[in-house]
Amino acid sequence: MRRRVIEIRQDKAKTMADIVFADESFISIALSLLGKAGVHVGSEIDIDILKKQVEEDNFEKCYDAALHFLEYRARSEEELKQHLLKKRKFDRVSVNRTVVKLKDLKLVDDVAFAELWLQDRLLYRPKSRMMIRRELIQKGVDNETASRITEDVDDSESAYNTGLKKARLLHNLEYPEFYRRLAAYLGRRGYGGEVVHEAVKRAWQSISGNLTEK
Repeated sequence: MRRRVIEIRQDKAKTMADIVFADESFISIALSLLGKAGVHVGSEIDIDILKKQVEEDNFEKCYDAALHFLEYRARSEEELKQHLLKKRKFDRVSVNRTVVKLKDLKLVDDVAFAELWLQDRLLYRPKSRMMIRRELIQKGVDNETASRITEDVDDSESAYNTGLKKARLLHNLEYPEFYRRLAAYLGRRGYGGEVVHEAVKRAWQSISGNLTEK
């Protein structure tokens, strides 16, 4: 179906334009697409072809935005979708096409993302297995994958190693205050009560050579 263009209206930001036809219907397209599509006042446009051009232009911009978002760190599939849909305001068709392409290229992979997230947490910001699993689920990783990726996390060793680093900064404290502060520190990272208790005792023993019961 061909229609004659009678007016082109630019938005205030000069990024989009409404192509108005003789029957007063219109299509919104990116201003940068006007020249590519050969659209000008008085021209007759094949609507189906124009819609296809708009669809491809939206997809290309969505894909570029996704690549830019992935430059900073790995993302889960859901995290990427929400960024493109809610923050960047791309249409769902473009977003779904983008995600499919990125998954085919192995640039979006929830299992790989979960493994990297776990490694990062254990190396730089240690937390309990339960808390890391919860973070993965919040990022959109499914429950089964999050549980499988974190199942081998040893909270006892993780809490001890994490606590030992902090303990060296608390070495001048008496044991009751040392215990209170280090236990609170580990508790905020999701470690359970018994795990925290044993980790604090081991850390105290390591820095002082004395095993003191609370």
